[in-house]
Amino acid sequence: MLTNLRPIQVLLVEDTENDAIFVTRLLECNPSLNFSVRRADTLEAAISLMGAEDFDVSLLDLSLPDAKGLESFDKIRAMDARLPVVVLTDLNDEELALLAIESGAQDFMSKDHITGQMLYRSLIFAIARQQKVLGFQAAADTDPLTGMPNRRHLKTWFTESLESTRISGTEMSIAILDLDHFKRINDEHGHFVGDAVLRHVGKFLAESIGPRMLAARFGGEEFAILMPGYPLPIAVSFIDRTLRELASEKVTAGDLAISVTSSAGVINTPPNDCWDAAYMACDVLLYEAKTSGRNRLASKDRSRETVGCLKHA
Repeated sequence: MLTNLRPIQVLLVEDTENDAIFVTRLLECNPSLNFSVRRADTLEAAISLMGAEDFDVSLLDLSLPDAKGLESFDKIRAMDARLPVVVLTDLNDEELALLAIESGAQDFMSKDHITGQMLYRSLIFAIARQQKVLGFQAAADTDPLTGMPNRRHLKTWFTESLESTRISGTEMSIAILDLDHFKRINDEHGHFVGDAVLRHVGKFLAESIGPRMLAARFGGEEFAILMPGYPLPIAVSFIDRTLRELASEKVTAGDLAISVTSSAGVINTPPNDCWDAAYMACDVLLYEAKTSGRNRLASKDRSRETVGCLKHA
């Protein structure tokens, strides 16, 4: 929930100086709501700001020097699909604005008819609507046992992060972790203990990940960590340390204290990657780590690979 205890962070993407000044003054002169406006005059500048700062909402002009029409909206959403966007239009752009609404924008406003009250309401309602949408999505995207993001969330976040790193020219790495001898734990101690192990590992991974990473339960005893912005050597070092720290943990369930280890496959992603190809590459390496003795990782540099990915309808 947004309150006046902290500023509402607004990303204003507008190349026309007079329009930018007018909108900024309307927002910053509001007596009851605390808006903080950061302006970008190109799409490239907006993406750079989004990589460095967090925003609550974006006001987006659809006619920018380096992007026209829905291209600017699509790239903003690719950078952060959770950011609510209100489109700013000229009078002759309303058909385009409606297309942006169909693509996921929360609202649109004609720059020729903006008033302070209309602008405040549009931004606050856009944030509230997006939070409601994300609340519904959160239930569908959460693993009920561990409370972690689930496979569905993982695959969506992979696609968004891959596009974001492609645009920014950075690298993304991925690790798939599979708990060692988990079937033996279930067979010897029962599913109650097995579930306790999964919850413990999920909490451990969620607390271990670094900035911009996502830890998810992929299914069964498999977990995944997405690492956008992390080159493969750094990702390998992080996963190696994570495996060693996990092995030193004790999972308590009733009177039991169980040690748990995991094996991992770690890769980086070429720009044309897709989830199926990335997962298969991780899975091959995971098998290699398992057959080499478990409680270890195997990695591969895929940055120069050409990946053939099927387009799903």
